[in-house]
Amino acid sequence: MNKGIYLLVFIAALMSFDASAWWKKRADFASHGRHRGTALSIGNKGYMGLGHYNGAGPNIVLADWWEYDPATNSWTQKADYIGNNGNGNYAPLTMTIGDFGYLAGGTLGDQMLYKYDPSLNLWSPVVNCPITPGNRAAFTIGDKGYYVSGNIVYEFDSVSETWSTKNPAPFSTWAWNSAFTLNGKGYMKNGTSFYEYKQSVDAWTPRAAFPGLALAASVALTNDGKGYIVTGYGVGGLSDVSSEVWEYAPNFNVWNYVGDFPGTSRRFASGFNIGERAFIGIGTNGTNFNDFYEFNPYASLDDEFEIAEFTTFPNPSNDHINFKANNLNSFSIDVFDLVGRKVFTEETQNGEIRFDKGINEVGTYIYHVKTDGAIVHSNKFIFN
Repeated sequence: MNKGIYLLVFIAALMSFDASAWWKKRADFASHGRHRGTALSIGNKGYMGLGHYNGAGPNIVLADWWEYDPATNSWTQKADYIGNNGNGNYAPLTMTIGDFGYLAGGTLGDQMLYKYDPSLNLWSPVVNCPITPGNRAAFTIGDKGYYVSGNIVYEFDSVSETWSTKNPAPFSTWAWNSAFTLNGKGYMKNGTSFYEYKQSVDAWTPRAAFPGLALAASVALTNDGKGYIVTGYGVGGLSDVSSEVWEYAPNFNVWNYVGDFPGTSRRFASGFNIGERAFIGIGTNGTNFNDFYEFNPYASLDDEFEIAEFTTFPNPSNDHINFKANNLNSFSIDVFDLVGRKVFTEETQNGEIRFDKGINEVGTYIYHVKTDGAIVHSNKFIFN
């Protein structure tokens, strides 16, 4: 299987339409522009705050905390963060577990893990953290949170509110790492290196190296079973800011460049997911920003298309595949094999397309669903 050829074809297919349609400008963050803030989501709301700004003046450290409601596209100020004696913090580690948000560490942090309860709008101390100063990253899997400091992996059990040490990571955390969770596995970008953590066996596996320009200070997001690395800075240092957006497909262990962030290039932005909707804002390139965007790469560009209403069956199959949209009549299908050849394309006006195996080989195939010439969904199927 030549993944490199497939990658080039996949990129070409993506670039055949305007990726800026994946982004929507939302209401600006309702307070000062800043960087090295933090963000998380709890339920159907997002939260963003803390951080600092300096420029040519003194270092202004912030403790404010804001709630974003995507239903109304609006911000509401909530209770200030209480860590560092209420004096603010920047670059903290952030986790969402269940109905609560957790923050710890940071440049001005103490050893305490703090919990935010949105139902009470209340911050409270939980337990001392074992983390040490230095380069760190965090992610969550189920009711467990993970902090990586150097090569030491700490697990937080939110039920017992205790910490334990896991098997060491096969790397030492670099500056301003990025991490996300997909399908019950943790993923961490460490410079250009990229690793997968499998909780059930407490083990790390190296994955495809990150090919983008940004080495650090990127935002990690997820959507439709894929991970995304957005913006950051590169080999030239803090001034070498990037707008690139890279998609990681875990099923194929490949990275795809999927266009640029539509705002100004930046580092130290913050972002969160609410279900399959992803959001990013704030950050700096020397100027501190308070803009805010929604990113949804596989959202429908046709309001009638819904992934939940689209089926591919039987899969796997011995002789044919049916593509069916239960609430959309007009769409097209492109099918590629894993060496990048387009083996099938067809358009329908009755909501169904059939693809017969014919002379095609046994194996995995990639399909794109298009409406009005734009890809609105991609996935795979197997011919036995």
